[in-house]
Amino acid sequence: MQLTVEDVLENRDMTFPVTFAAAPKNDEVLQEVRKYRTSEIKSAQELSEYAEFLENSLKPLGMFSEDFLPRASSKCYRVTFRGQLVAIFRLTPTDSGSPFHQVIPGAAGKKVLEVNNVAVEHSYKGDLLLGIIMKYCALLAHAESYDFVAGLIRHDLLPLFTDFGTVPVRHTPFHLLRNEEVHDYVTYFMTDSKEHIEYAISRSYHYFHRKVTMRKIAADVAAAKARPTEVVRS
Repeated sequence: MQLTVEDVLENRDMTFPVTFAAAPKNDEVLQEVRKYRTSEIKSAQELSEYAEFLENSLKPLGMFSEDFLPRASSKCYRVTFRGQLVAIFRLTPTDSGSPFHQVIPGAAGKKVLEVNNVAVEHSYKGDLLLGIIMKYCALLAHAESYDFVAGLIRHDLLPLFTDFGTVPVRHTPFHLLRNEEVHDYVTYFMTDSKEHIEYAISRSYHYFHRKVTMRKIAADVAAAKARPTEVVRS
């Protein structure tokens, strides 16, 4: 299975039989996922919006640095929900001596694509959006013939990524922010083979299915609690 970038951005992977290997097909889930649109940033205006979104997302956390802005080698992406910008991320090729090559098993001498600048509008955190970004990162890396896609994630946020299905690496923590109290760890997907990308596709649909179903169950429970309790007469 060799996806193209166009396949990925148009959500064509959602039509592959392997999509439903981990959860049954559900049109409500597919409809929810397709409300999100991902596109590569091309124009200067979109790049300016990207930089502003990144700064607004990271500054309140004390994490923003000019070093985080895109380099010439990066490809930047925007995610919209019904036309509204709700998230950004970028993908950057890594050098052969990068920390990823040093700690990811089997990565020496391979092509590794780094995920940077994952930023999500606050009201969308905990919903489908992070999973959508992770799916796109894995599939885009595969479409561009990379062996791995990886990111450096703060320890406290790492469970959000591994819950989706990325593989965490146990290593001496990095300190991306040059702060000894902030521990960063590598997590990754293998993207070099048909089997690996099939895993990413089926895993992502399972994640979306679970999120949508649990959201609807929560709404059902809330509605049940709001209804008056029947009085049982003796």
